[in-house]
Amino acid sequence: MRLLARNGPLAGTAVTLSDGLTISVSETGTSICRVHADGDGFVVESSDEHATLFVNGLPAITRRLELRDELRIGESLFVVGEEESQAAQAASPPLLPCAVRDGRAVDRLTDIKVALDLAPSPWQSSKGTNREDQGLGPLFGAAVALSQIRGLASLDAAVAGLILDAVPVQRVAFAARLSQGDAESATVRSAWSAGGDQQEAMSVDSNRLATAMRERAGVVVGMNGVNVLVAPMMAFGRATGAVWAEAAPGVALDERHLWRLLLIAALAAVGREQAEETARLEETNERLRAEINLEHNMVGGSRAMRTLFDRIARVARTESTILVRGESGTGKELVARAAHRNSPRAERPFVAINCAALTETLLESELFGHEKGAFTGAIGLKKGKLELADGGTLFLDEIGELPLPLQAKLLRALQEREFERVGGTRPLHVDFRLIAATNRDLETAVHDGTFRQDLFYRLNVVTLALPPLRDRREDIPALAEYFVRKHTARSGRRVVGLQSDALARLVKYDWPGNVRELENAIEQALAFGVSDRIVLEDLPPTLSNAPRKHGSLNYHETVEGTKRDLILRAFEQAEHNHTAAARLLGVHPNYLHRLLRNFDLRRTLSESAGSQD
Repeated sequence: MRLLARNGPLAGTAVTLSDGLTISVSETGTSICRVHADGDGFVVESSDEHATLFVNGLPAITRRLELRDELRIGESLFVVGEEESQAAQAASPPLLPCAVRDGRAVDRLTDIKVALDLAPSPWQSSKGTNREDQGLGPLFGAAVALSQIRGLASLDAAVAGLILDAVPVQRVAFAARLSQGDAESATVRSAWSAGGDQQEAMSVDSNRLATAMRERAGVVVGMNGVNVLVAPMMAFGRATGAVWAEAAPGVALDERHLWRLLLIAALAAVGREQAEETARLEETNERLRAEINLEHNMVGGSRAMRTLFDRIARVARTESTILVRGESGTGKELVARAAHRNSPRAERPFVAINCAALTETLLESELFGHEKGAFTGAIGLKKGKLELADGGTLFLDEIGELPLPLQAKLLRALQEREFERVGGTRPLHVDFRLIAATNRDLETAVHDGTFRQDLFYRLNVVTLALPPLRDRREDIPALAEYFVRKHTARSGRRVVGLQSDALARLVKYDWPGNVRELENAIEQALAFGVSDRIVLEDLPPTLSNAPRKHGSLNYHETVEGTKRDLILRAFEQAEHNHTAAARLLGVHPNYLHRLLRNFDLRRTLSESAGSQD
């Protein structure tokens, strides 16, 4: 098994798992996690008490690795994959030395001979030079072979094998276009040999390669007593690279060989462009997936959160219905997504719907779908969320707001795993796992008759309770730093963290809106701040002016009072001129505007200015 880095500073690298392996992606070289052998598999163990190791979106202390698990180590996202087979490694040919005339070194040169089942048209010794006499069988075979290649890693090897089979040359080198300002040159990308001769290095003239790309024309030349074909690789009207094909001493090359090389090079160039575009799209897809994964990682090292993470990991592997309970803003959907990502259904859809966001009629259609003509406006068949979640996970947020008629229909779908679309008569069978969430007291709702008791018992199989943020204040610093990193790029500023007084204010606040309110506060502070750290004045006014429980001698209240007095005195001395007051205080006028807003001093200054008039 090995870890493949898909995103972050180590993107594109692979780490083979072995007993005792330590992994670090920090500049200090501090180990973040260790790998231990466990039977026929491996276990990863965090060595950082701040939970910088995430497995499938959950902070982990120790976890047995399985194929396709996703690990976030520091800022890099890894995927657990299979190790390359020993047979594939043994098939790797020996290295071929190569010298480039302009002095640039080449570090990926391999000797290879690719065996392909080409069409039965052997190399022909034709007297003419027209294309009809060239034998198109190898070219047909080249087109078929190139159409079956996926990925850039194997493309050069396959093309080299095709050229060595179709043209009487013994060594091939591929060059890429290198742009330096307005000038363009060629740099050798890889080199290949048919005979495995490692005694003499191949000398490649980069100037001729660059000329072939610039003039978009091939040429047969003599170099160091051997014949060489130089051909551009043309794709979509432009030269994307060039090929250097060198014959053995005494072997003659002519125009018909050049024609063949040009055609194979063109086929290969188009294939390479398509492979590069596919690689770009896959990289973009992996990056977007990684961003989604990072967005949904749950942060917290408190005892309550570690207990929650452990419970999620345990119940995720089962098929039990989960009821997530907690105040608004605590992250109930994140828990649901984490449970789905760590379940056997992780490759199937995760479908979410908010039961409080729609009217009863629209909600029924969203949940169960409808047939064409079922009601006014139903112009076609529509699949519901239950049907879309087949094989995956259905997440019903705010389940306590579900109307009573829909509660009965949902209960039947849960018990029988079948339902009917609105206006339909044919039962549909579905296989989904249900995760529901609520911030209501469902027991009280059952007592009041607003929630069905049988549905409550059907939902309350496994309960995951999220603690409010005020009950886990030790997680606030880590959450605040996480939100700073998350939103810094959007703010257009370079922010490295929070000042101690701002962080102290965050920890003391009661956060009635929980984690969602904290994220909004950090995002607002980033929008209004001007320094490389979030300071107390950057925080929202409602947060800065929150009542304190420690009396008038509280340090922060004393500092705020001093700041208010200084601002009022500055305006008094500046005769209520804003720019002059900012100059007296030694702050930027925009920063002074924010201080006036945060300390709610505009009315006081207005009244003071009016009394002087």
